[in-house]
Amino acid sequence: MTHGWLVAHPWVGVAVFLAAFLALVAGILALHGVARSPAELTRKLLHTGSGLLTLTFPFLFVEVWPVLTLCAGAVLLVGVLTLSPVGRRHGGDAIDGVGRVTFGELYFPLSVGIVFWLALGQPVFLYCIPILVLTLADATSALVGLRYGTIHYEGAAKSLEGSVAFVVVAFVCIHVPLLLWSPVGRLESLLIATTMALIVMLLEASAWRGLDNLFIPIGGFLLLRAYLPMGAGELGARLLVTLSLLALILIVRRRSTLLDDSLVAGAFLSYLTWATAGWRWLVPPAMLLVAYAWFSPRTPENSRRMHQIGAMLAIWGPAIGWLALSRHLDAPELLFPFALVFASHLAIFGLSRLAHDYRDRPLPGLLASAVVKGAGFVLVPYVALEGFTPRSILLAALSVAAVGGATGAFLAGEPDIRNASQSRTRWVRQGLSAAGGSIVGWLAMTIASRLVQGPHA
Repeated sequence: MTHGWLVAHPWVGVAVFLAAFLALVAGILALHGVARSPAELTRKLLHTGSGLLTLTFPFLFVEVWPVLTLCAGAVLLVGVLTLSPVGRRHGGDAIDGVGRVTFGELYFPLSVGIVFWLALGQPVFLYCIPILVLTLADATSALVGLRYGTIHYEGAAKSLEGSVAFVVVAFVCIHVPLLLWSPVGRLESLLIATTMALIVMLLEASAWRGLDNLFIPIGGFLLLRAYLPMGAGELGARLLVTLSLLALILIVRRRSTLLDDSLVAGAFLSYLTWATAGWRWLVPPAMLLVAYAWFSPRTPENSRRMHQIGAMLAIWGPAIGWLALSRHLDAPELLFPFALVFASHLAIFGLSRLAHDYRDRPLPGLLASAVVKGAGFVLVPYVALEGFTPRSILLAALSVAAVGGATGAFLAGEPDIRNASQSRTRWVRQGLSAAGGSIVGWLAMTIASRLVQGPHA
């Protein structure tokens, strides 16, 4: 980033920003107290005002500690106002009185600090564009959806009208700074802005309890950094894939058991996986999708749309962890524990479905059947991708134990496997079980790599 004009005196910059932020909060609380403005309006005024203030960070600071200090202070202040009884009595409902559970005001400063740290030492627009999208597009989407939203997503407090507004404003927030600040050409800028606006809209539409304030800037930064070196041909291909993804969502929407927020989240995470790691990493989640339909033939009972965003986060959470670690360490061999996450989920789904459909059969036999099928569906394609080497075959064999451990752990914690619930605790338990199975598989991979000298994945 370029040097700020207060770079020699960061504490002065901290004091100036803090004074401006406190004045903003005081003004919003006064507006709410005097004019009794709706909580959604005052909440978005805080969102927009604080976002615009944070755009000054690259010009005020060249170190990360002042920004982290200010972000921590903002989290503390907003937390006191919104979470403590005293704070709520003195105007905290102006920020958090929207009638739904959300932690967006706490995630906002956290995301600002993370993006500033990621963009430190890089061109200013890499920080400013994600923050602009979060500040303006997200706030516009919420207000348009609140006032004009008539077509609402199933499973999410979002609307089609709000998503359209998000795309339009996000496009402007990306395209104009790229034209003014970046060296990319006009066509490339147009393609980047269009693709990013659509993809980040998917992220905003599927965000849960204010997590869009965390995911939009971080996801936007990662996408922007990935797109900048690409030429018009590569960017055009990504725009085509994005449009195809949107069309696929519309096609499968009524045939899926996923609610809209879960379906959109799965589409975004699939795109992110392909964009950052390549098509090979899409094979395990694709096999889960195909095999789930085979494990659970359609009936009126199980064909209804019932899986909420918690189910998608449970499935993808550990997998994204392995994906991020693979990219950070440049370790493509972590495709194996990534695949184990989906194999474990498939086995757990299979066990719950088999236990429900065959109530007279003993659970140990159903467990063994689900584990073999779950591991086989995902790990056989893995071996085909990696090549039939002694190492890959050994890993595939060891994976049965890892998947069995994950499925057994879920069975031990599920109160009634023959009527498995759709509660949040069930999905937390399933996600943790799959994560544990993948860690066991990673340990097995480490040992196998020492025993069998073969090519790395």
